[in-house]
Amino acid sequence: MPRTPKKGDKIAFVLSQRIGDTLISMVLIQNLVKHGFDVTLYSTHLTALLDWFPGFKIFPAIKTEHARKELEKFDIVIHAYAKDAVGDTLLWHPEAWVMNDWPIYLTLKPMIEIQLDVCREIFGITDVSDYNGIVLPAYADSEIARNRVVIHPTASELEKQWLPLRFLRLATLLRDRGHAVCFVVAPDEREAWSWVEPKGFTLVTLASLSQLASWLVPAGLLIGNDSGIAHLASNVGVPTISLAKRRRIALRWKPGWAPSLALTPLSIVPGARPREALWKYLLPVSKVMRAVDTLTRMVSGTPRAFGVGSNLGRSSGAVRIPTALIDAPSDLQACSTVPTNDANASIIAIELATGAPLQPAISGAGRGD
Repeated sequence: MPRTPKKGDKIAFVLSQRIGDTLISMVLIQNLVKHGFDVTLYSTHLTALLDWFPGFKIFPAIKTEHARKELEKFDIVIHAYAKDAVGDTLLWHPEAWVMNDWPIYLTLKPMIEIQLDVCREIFGITDVSDYNGIVLPAYADSEIARNRVVIHPTASELEKQWLPLRFLRLATLLRDRGHAVCFVVAPDEREAWSWVEPKGFTLVTLASLSQLASWLVPAGLLIGNDSGIAHLASNVGVPTISLAKRRRIALRWKPGWAPSLALTPLSIVPGARPREALWKYLLPVSKVMRAVDTLTRMVSGTPRAFGVGSNLGRSSGAVRIPTALIDAPSDLQACSTVPTNDANASIIAIELATGAPLQPAISGAGRGD
């Protein structure tokens, strides 16, 4: 375990290249900054989300050739994982820390809770919060499209992705119930998923992480693989259902801000390795549909109430709540509830205003625990 840090220490935090890890690490960082620690952040993702994390010292990810010059001025350099280190920083810096080397970081509990344990045991902070410092920019409106279901069918690794045809079956069942269902993928994934458009579903791609965050805010529900986008959705207040190949992954990596459920495959195949190899075949659509019903009940009676009685857009079915609590971009095009046979259905284009003042989000808004 490392030495006990002092308030006067200059701390650099080199964040992960994965958006989920970054958002989770911000729980630790927000608590450090709140209690007077001097922390400088290096992150590709946070650079793209500057409007969403004001009040932090954020710089782009460090290039290997600049690492020593940039990091030698800090007393402590923190990484969540060894793979996050730039170049040979772990060899030459006397206080280059890797949290995943600590027993506390390997405990079987949700990752957000582990960040709070690090606050207490490593930094001596007892007054901790799971709020990670995110705010919702003022250009985001306050209207929630409660009937919108966003499906994120991809992940960083192919083995983490549920079967495409099951996502289609799920989307069709939800649409038949009256939900407005759309798919969201990265720009470089669009071609591989364009086949959902002739099936009557809108396919959304966005140019930046900030645009994606803004577009996610008004959604009633996100369903997807174990991925960073599920964490981003949860962080901006959207209830989520995530699909994981193992129970340990589900426990540690379930999105932890808005109400959420993490599903794992049926335990009908003996042996951990066979189950992991076959997980996507052992997770039926019916189990996901039951989770939708369960999560619907969990959020009923809250500003995030989700149900087929709500229409999209600025209609009587939308719910308006203070921007500081949960908000949604007013200039975003909603997902259509009307099936289309147009194979060339256009991608949603989003233009967001910039330079507007920021309004703070309330810590823990939309939490179900």
